[in-house]
Amino acid sequence: MKIFFEERFIELLDSQPDNAPAGAHIVEFKSEERFPPVLNDFLDSPGSFNLMIWSKINKEDWQRQFFTLFHRIDAAGGIVRNEKGEILFIFRLGKWDLPKGKLNTGETPENGAIREVREETGLHHMEIIRSLPPTFHIYQRKGRTILKRTWWFEMSADSEQPLFPEAKEDISEAVWVGLDKRSEVVGNTYGSIRELLGA
Repeated sequence: MKIFFEERFIELLDSQPDNAPAGAHIVEFKSEERFPPVLNDFLDSPGSFNLMIWSKINKEDWQRQFFTLFHRIDAAGGIVRNEKGEILFIFRLGKWDLPKGKLNTGETPENGAIREVREETGLHHMEIIRSLPPTFHIYQRKGRTILKRTWWFEMSADSEQPLFPEAKEDISEAVWVGLDKRSEVVGNTYGSIRELLGA
Protein backbone atom coordinates (compact mmCIF):
# COMPACT_ATOMS: atom_id res chain seq x y z
CA MET A 1 0.00 0.00 0.00
CA LYS A 2 1.27 3.48 -0.90
CA ILE A 3 0.28 6.65 0.95
CA PHE A 4 1.16 9.78 -1.00
CA PHE A 5 2.40 13.05 0.46
CA GLU A 6 2.95 15.77 -2.15
CA GLU A 7 5.31 14.12 -4.66
CA ARG A 8 6.58 11.47 -2.24
CA PHE A 9 5.06 8.42 -0.65
CA ILE A 10 5.07 6.07 2.32
CA GLU A 11 4.87 2.39 1.39
CA LEU A 12 3.57 -0.16 3.89
CA LEU A 13 5.30 -3.50 3.32
CA ASP A 14 4.39 -7.08 4.22
CA SER A 15 7.96 -7.95 5.20
CA GLN A 16 11.44 -6.51 5.54
CA PRO A 17 12.91 -5.73 2.10
CA ASP A 18 16.46 -6.77 1.29
CA ASN A 19 17.52 -3.22 0.41
CA ALA A 20 16.11 0.22 -0.19
CA PRO A 21 15.74 1.56 -3.72
CA ALA A 22 17.36 4.90 -4.50
CA GLY A 23 15.61 7.75 -2.72
CA ALA A 24 13.96 5.59 -0.06
CA HIS A 25 14.49 4.90 3.64
CA ILE A 26 13.48 1.57 5.22
CA VAL A 27 12.11 1.81 8.76
CA GLU A 28 10.82 -0.85 11.14
CA PHE A 29 7.55 0.02 12.88
CA LYS A 30 7.75 -1.00 16.56
CA SER A 31 4.93 0.98 18.20
CA GLU A 32 2.75 4.03 17.67
CA GLU A 33 4.48 5.72 20.63
CA ARG A 34 7.95 5.42 19.09
CA PHE A 35 7.06 6.21 15.47
CA PRO A 36 6.04 9.93 15.44
CA PRO A 37 9.64 11.25 15.18
CA VAL A 38 10.19 9.11 12.08
CA LEU A 39 6.94 10.31 10.55
CA ASN A 40 7.67 13.96 11.39
CA ASP A 41 11.14 13.69 9.85
CA PHE A 42 9.54 12.45 6.64
CA LEU A 43 6.87 15.16 6.61
CA ASP A 44 9.33 17.95 7.42
CA SER A 45 11.93 17.00 4.78
CA PRO A 46 10.43 18.15 1.47
CA GLY A 47 11.64 16.33 -1.59
CA SER A 48 14.18 14.25 0.28
CA PHE A 49 13.05 10.61 0.40
CA ASN A 50 10.26 8.06 0.27
CA LEU A 51 9.59 5.95 3.36
CA MET A 52 9.23 2.17 3.34
CA ILE A 53 7.78 0.70 6.56
CA TRP A 54 7.71 -2.91 7.73
CA SER A 55 7.24 -4.62 11.09
CA LYS A 56 7.71 -7.90 12.93
CA ILE A 57 4.27 -7.30 14.47
CA ASN A 58 1.20 -8.94 12.90
CA LYS A 59 0.40 -6.95 9.75
CA GLU A 60 -3.15 -6.02 10.70
CA ASP A 61 -2.09 -4.98 14.21
CA TRP A 62 0.82 -2.75 13.22
CA GLN A 63 -1.01 -1.09 10.36
CA ARG A 64 -3.95 -0.35 12.66
CA GLN A 65 -1.49 1.24 15.11
CA PHE A 66 0.12 3.21 12.29
CA PHE A 67 -3.22 4.64 11.17
CA THR A 68 -3.94 5.95 14.69
CA LEU A 69 -1.20 8.55 14.08
CA PHE A 70 -3.51 10.43 11.68
CA HIS A 71 -6.86 12.16 11.64
CA ARG A 72 -8.73 10.13 9.02
CA ILE A 73 -11.15 11.28 6.32
CA ASP A 74 -13.00 9.23 3.71
CA ALA A 75 -13.71 10.54 0.22
CA ALA A 76 -14.96 9.14 -3.09
CA GLY A 77 -14.62 9.94 -6.76
CA GLY A 78 -14.78 8.64 -10.28
CA ILE A 79 -12.80 7.87 -13.39
CA VAL A 80 -15.53 8.78 -15.85
CA ARG A 81 -15.16 7.57 -19.45
CA ASN A 82 -17.37 8.52 -22.37
CA GLU A 83 -18.29 6.63 -25.54
CA LYS A 84 -15.07 7.88 -27.20
CA GLY A 85 -12.83 6.50 -24.46
CA GLU A 86 -12.05 9.99 -23.12
CA ILE A 87 -11.66 10.58 -19.38
CA LEU A 88 -13.28 13.46 -17.50
CA PHE A 89 -10.71 15.66 -15.73
CA ILE A 90 -11.04 18.83 -13.69
CA PHE A 91 -8.49 21.63 -13.34
CA ARG A 92 -8.19 23.02 -9.82
CA LEU A 93 -5.57 25.34 -8.33
CA GLY A 94 -3.01 24.70 -11.05
CA LYS A 95 -3.34 20.89 -11.16
CA TRP A 96 -5.35 18.40 -13.20
CA ASP A 97 -7.40 16.07 -11.04
CA LEU A 98 -10.29 13.64 -11.12
CA PRO A 99 -13.64 14.65 -9.59
CA LYS A 100 -13.77 13.56 -5.96
CA GLY A 101 -14.63 14.82 -2.50
CA LYS A 102 -15.33 14.01 1.14
CA LEU A 103 -18.17 11.69 2.02
CA ASN A 104 -21.09 13.04 3.99
CA THR A 105 -22.00 11.37 7.28
CA GLY A 106 -23.67 8.04 6.57
CA GLU A 107 -23.14 8.30 2.81
CA THR A 108 -21.96 5.23 0.91
CA PRO A 109 -18.84 5.55 -1.25
CA GLU A 110 -20.91 4.81 -4.38
CA ASN A 111 -23.43 7.56 -3.66
CA GLY A 112 -20.68 9.96 -2.62
CA ALA A 113 -18.74 9.36 -5.82
CA ILE A 114 -21.78 10.05 -8.00
CA ARG A 115 -22.66 13.18 -5.99
CA GLU A 116 -19.12 14.56 -6.17
CA VAL A 117 -18.84 13.99 -9.93
CA ARG A 118 -22.19 15.71 -10.40
CA GLU A 119 -21.30 18.68 -8.16
CA GLU A 120 -17.78 19.24 -9.52
CA THR A 121 -18.45 18.78 -13.24
CA GLY A 122 -22.17 19.35 -13.80
CA LEU A 123 -22.50 15.86 -15.26
CA HIS A 124 -25.94 14.47 -14.39
CA HIS A 125 -26.24 11.07 -16.00
CA MET A 126 -23.56 8.48 -15.27
CA GLU A 127 -23.36 4.81 -14.43
CA ILE A 128 -20.95 3.00 -12.12
CA ILE A 129 -19.24 0.16 -13.98
CA ARG A 130 -16.99 -1.22 -11.23
CA SER A 131 -15.13 -0.30 -8.08
CA LEU A 132 -11.38 0.44 -8.21
CA PRO A 133 -8.68 0.22 -5.53
CA PRO A 134 -8.75 3.11 -3.05
CA THR A 135 -5.94 5.64 -2.93
CA PHE A 136 -4.42 7.21 0.19
CA HIS A 137 -2.76 10.57 0.67
CA ILE A 138 -1.60 12.73 3.56
CA TYR A 139 -1.89 16.48 3.98
CA GLN A 140 -1.44 18.88 6.86
CA ARG A 141 -3.99 21.45 7.98
CA LYS A 142 -4.32 23.51 11.16
CA GLY A 143 -1.62 21.55 12.93
CA ARG A 144 -3.11 18.15 12.13
CA THR A 145 -1.80 15.47 9.80
CA ILE A 146 -4.75 14.09 7.86
CA LEU A 147 -4.89 10.75 6.06
CA LYS A 148 -7.52 10.72 3.33
CA ARG A 149 -8.72 7.45 1.85
CA THR A 150 -10.50 7.94 -1.48
CA TRP A 151 -12.81 5.25 -2.81
CA TRP A 152 -12.77 5.17 -6.62
CA PHE A 153 -15.25 3.93 -9.21
CA GLU A 154 -15.04 3.55 -12.95
CA MET A 155 -18.05 5.23 -14.52
CA SER A 156 -19.50 5.73 -17.98
CA ALA A 157 -21.31 8.82 -19.27
CA ASP A 158 -22.45 10.40 -22.53
CA SER A 159 -20.14 13.16 -23.75
CA GLU A 160 -23.09 15.17 -25.12
CA GLN A 161 -23.99 16.28 -21.60
CA PRO A 162 -22.96 19.88 -20.80
CA LEU A 163 -20.17 20.34 -18.25
CA PHE A 164 -20.20 23.04 -15.57
CA PRO A 165 -17.05 23.23 -13.40
CA GLU A 166 -17.81 24.06 -9.76
CA ALA A 167 -16.25 27.51 -9.36
CA LYS A 168 -16.89 27.71 -5.61
CA GLU A 169 -14.56 24.70 -5.23
CA ASP A 170 -11.87 26.51 -7.28
CA ILE A 171 -12.47 24.28 -10.32
CA SER A 172 -11.83 26.32 -13.45
CA GLU A 173 -12.25 23.57 -16.07
CA ALA A 174 -14.06 20.27 -16.53
CA VAL A 175 -13.02 18.62 -19.79
CA TRP A 176 -12.96 15.30 -21.60
CA VAL A 177 -9.35 14.26 -22.28
CA GLY A 178 -8.42 11.80 -25.02
CA LEU A 179 -5.27 9.73 -25.41
CA ASP A 180 -3.60 12.48 -27.44
CA LYS A 181 -3.66 14.84 -24.43
CA ARG A 182 -3.45 12.28 -21.63
CA SER A 183 0.32 12.50 -21.06
CA GLU A 184 0.15 16.30 -20.80
CA VAL A 185 -2.56 16.07 -18.15
CA VAL A 186 -0.92 13.21 -16.22
CA GLY A 187 2.33 15.19 -16.17
CA ASN A 188 0.56 17.84 -14.08
CA THR A 189 -1.44 15.81 -11.59
CA TYR A 190 -0.92 14.13 -8.22
CA GLY A 191 1.06 10.96 -7.50
CA SER A 192 -2.05 9.14 -6.25
CA ILE A 193 -3.88 9.95 -9.49
CA ARG A 194 -0.97 8.72 -11.62
CA GLU A 195 -0.94 5.51 -9.56
CA LEU A 196 -4.70 5.07 -10.05
CA LEU A 197 -4.46 5.60 -13.80
CA GLY A 198 -1.47 3.30 -14.09
CA ALA A 199 0.60 6.11 -15.60
